[in-house]
Amino acid sequence: MQPLFASSVYNTATLKAHQEYLKLKVTSGRQLVEQELQVNPTNAAALLIENYGDFLTLCVQQDASAYDALIKRQEDRLYKIEKVKDNGIWKKYAQAEVKMQIGVSKLLFGNKLSAAWDIRQAYLHYTSIAKHHPDFIPNKKTLGMLQVLIGSVPDNYKWFLNIIGMKGSIKAGLANLKAAATKENPFQAEAQIMYGLTLQLVDQEHEQQAIRILESITNRHSDNLLFRFAAIHLLKKTKHSEKALALYTKRPQGIQYLSFPYLQHMAADLYLYRGDFEESANLNLSFLNKHKGKHYLKAAHFKLYLAYFLSDHRPQALWYYNKIADVGLEEIEEDKYAAKYVLKNESPIKPLLLARLQSDGSYYKEALKSLSSLDVSKAALPAQAEYTYRMARVFDGLKDTTQAVKFYKNTISVSGNSNLYFAPNAALQLGYIYRVQNQDTLAKAYFKKAMSYKDHEYKNSIDAKAKLALSSF
Repeated sequence: MQPLFASSVYNTATLKAHQEYLKLKVTSGRQLVEQELQVNPTNAAALLIENYGDFLTLCVQQDASAYDALIKRQEDRLYKIEKVKDNGIWKKYAQAEVKMQIGVSKLLFGNKLSAAWDIRQAYLHYTSIAKHHPDFIPNKKTLGMLQVLIGSVPDNYKWFLNIIGMKGSIKAGLANLKAAATKENPFQAEAQIMYGLTLQLVDQEHEQQAIRILESITNRHSDNLLFRFAAIHLLKKTKHSEKALALYTKRPQGIQYLSFPYLQHMAADLYLYRGDFEESANLNLSFLNKHKGKHYLKAAHFKLYLAYFLSDHRPQALWYYNKIADVGLEEIEEDKYAAKYVLKNESPIKPLLLARLQSDGSYYKEALKSLSSLDVSKAALPAQAEYTYRMARVFDGLKDTTQAVKFYKNTISVSGNSNLYFAPNAALQLGYIYRVQNQDTLAKAYFKKAMSYKDHEYKNSIDAKAKLALSSF
């Protein structure tokens, strides 16, 4: 007989479905959760987990042709949750999470106004749960992430967030994320991933701790493709290219997993850093063949241009260079950078280009060798600024702080009032260096200086990093 009340519960069947979805085994996850919903169709916890399938499919595949149907399914599911008569904590939490997932789905496809409304509604649900059910640990996961992200918004946008009632706190957000990551709860694994990524974002001094967290969870869940993606992303971002490549080559594969072409785009970068231009090109070609979204298309064509240019296949390089302006969108920073690169219409200087890629992959000795072959004394401003910046990054990577500081300061001086991103990034890195040295006044000054630069390619990310760093004092 069907239970009449208190039907919303996160049970063993829901747990198994949840685990399958997080592995990106969407078909098996759906089969498991449907079995639970056949028995108990008003289980809000199960409806929440069912939503993971549509949400993750949209995020991973970014297929515009599937957008309307998958959004409608999520909204129908939210309606079912709202109609559940059981008004317990799982109903409230399911409402918040599904509302958030709908908002993120819309944001990914450019529906910013509608997304903002959904995310605001989710935020209000999370804060209400925190007030009335402070011991409900799962709520701390997404609430904590939101608090960090809102807390890192530049001050000139804070007025808008205050008007719509969304207030952030990096400190409170990290505390909530840590609680969700360290206390046993059904969403602990997700929280651990989010906590590790956020730790590195907030403070680069926590880089090794963040890497340990993600490597540990990846080792414990060797068949989880989503967790492996997060670990590869962090290792790539923190310049541990060989470790990232090792995780990529040993990633779980098979038809039971959701197709994830973006992983190939990430790996193409890693091979580009290493100097394996043929494999980099092959992976980006495969990505373009499989990817159904509009993001990363300019970036992939740009990376194909680089791979062919550096391997002296100039006709192919020119073909992909000419395609950059015509494909995809110009919303994420990778695509924006590629678009601006074409607008500059400058011929690349091969040693500088090599050094940049080698440095991005932490191949510092190779980068130093590339830079040493170059004389930029008579070059134009962009080349001079980039040369000093690349030298700074290489010495920073080699732990030669004295030389790194010298070249970072030279970068700021050479760049002058240009809109090149080298100066703001040099200021950001100087802030990190002085913070480690406990020279707080200098560190704060350079973080603020990093945020003062206007209209450069990495304005959003550099400002966010500087804002987060300033919050640590």
